[in-house]
Amino acid sequence: MGRLVTVEFGPSRSKRFGLALAEARSQAGECTQVEPGRYRARFVLGTDSAAYTGLACLLERVRHWRATDVYEGDEPVSAYHAKEMAWCASSQLKSHGACRFRFFYGVFPRCAVCPLFDGERAIRDVLGENPPPGTVFEITLGPNLRALLAGDLPPNLDRAFEVPDYPPKEWGKPAAEEPPG
Repeated sequence: MGRLVTVEFGPSRSKRFGLALAEARSQAGECTQVEPGRYRARFVLGTDSAAYTGLACLLERVRHWRATDVYEGDEPVSAYHAKEMAWCASSQLKSHGACRFRFFYGVFPRCAVCPLFDGERAIRDVLGENPPPGTVFEITLGPNLRALLAGDLPPNLDRAFEVPDYPPKEWGKPAAEEPPG
């Protein structure tokens, strides 16, 4: 079930190169120097969420660099899709222990790289065998609105409050009504 994903990065003049290298050395299963300034980090992706998290963190740092290449086995892979897949798989493994992503709206490109992807389940979801649950809206009325609808005063209203019959003179004249237009 495990797949080998390799990230080659560098050389780079980025101030964050040292952080990326430290991250690759601590997170990857194997990190070697290919040539001066260029490194290769290998991640074996199976059912360990830490491997996916490590891949995602490294790609978060290096995927924008021109000298970054990502491979699944010997095939080149989009660094963006690999990063998205790694975050998704890490989340799914931490939450459910397996991929439970629902494919109601189709299969995302990141899933093509993912070792957790189950094509048969995705096809069943896309064909509508497992439709999403319906949305339920619950509308509740607050105590003030319930009291007003019952013809009572709201419970938090001061009972000593008096409403004048006419607006006080200090308020000035009422605004003129606009003609219907």
